[in-house]
Amino acid sequence: MTLQIDSLAISTDEAQTHEVKIDQLHEQVVSLDADILSAIELRTELVRKLAAATNEHALDHRSSTFDDLGSDGSVFSRMLARLASVTR
Repeated sequence: MTLQIDSLAISTDEAQTHEVKIDQLHEQVVSLDADILSAIELRTELVRKLAAATNEHALDHRSSTFDDLGSDGSVFSRMLARLASVTR
């Protein structure tokens, strides 16, 4: 009796293609993370300037811009407010 295992093997080309896709996805995530951090830094700077110009301690976003995040939206909003309220 002979067992043919060719169908079980993943070809080298398929494995390399899969690896390339994973690498591309990882690079996109790293790039987005950098963009997000830059946006948060810019947002924090703008909120601080706005708070200083309006004599407010911090800007509270009661109308949550982040409702689409579900219950995490309010947490995210509070985190952003905390970042803006920290003085350098």
